[in-house]
Amino acid sequence: MLNSSYIGKQKRLNRLFNNKRTFIVPVDDSLICGPFGGLRRIEDTITMVADHKPNAVLGYKGICSSEKLIGVPHILNVTASTTMGNHVHKVPVCTAKEALIFGADCVAAHINYTSNYENEMMRNLASIISESDALGLPVLAISYPRNQYNGKDYNYEDLMDKNIDEYTDLVCHCVRTSAELGADIIKTHYTGNVETFFKVIDSALGVPVVIAGGPLVTVAESYSIAKSALEAGAAGISFGRNVFN
Repeated sequence: MLNSSYIGKQKRLNRLFNNKRTFIVPVDDSLICGPFGGLRRIEDTITMVADHKPNAVLGYKGICSSEKLIGVPHILNVTASTTMGNHVHKVPVCTAKEALIFGADCVAAHINYTSNYENEMMRNLASIISESDALGLPVLAISYPRNQYNGKDYNYEDLMDKNIDEYTDLVCHCVRTSAELGADIIKTHYTGNVETFFKVIDSALGVPVVIAGGPLVTVAESYSIAKSALEAGAAGISFGRNVFN
């Protein structure tokens, strides 16, 4: 007989995926980067997002408390940092138990691989996964290769431009590490084309991978990126700025 936590986790995962596909709208940038762009008038944005019925909204307690999102599955981000301080150093801001009481369908934990705080964030992710497993909560690991250079985020864009294979290997390592730690869903950067991202999917040990939206691009570009990622085997997309901006 299956145990209760396993059944609970599967029920929640089923709410997040439709025919093994998911479309997640993250609105957590409001905490991270501030109330700007499409997140300045957050209630209007939340209304728009809710009306179009994504598979889930990803955010912090403040926004996910909105009555407009009561009928929308949500993923509660339990780690945080802001661009006002050390953005690459994510720290726990909520427990899995609190998320369960809050009504979350999933928790998200962010880890910036290659940063000076990588080991600490790995320990935090492992702890969050252990607590969540016992409660039947899925965990989405936001897994980026990201460091800091001259006080700013360094996302290896230059490596991607100069040596896409080396950049892909880096993303593959990030994804594999989160899969090995027990993540149920992994969110990471798109590597630029179907061939390289297929390697990323292959590195995930069968764990569903969704792509981050990244910087604001044209609508045509966002569709092209999503289409290529899905062709490579991605389980879905997690677009924020390219939705509400």
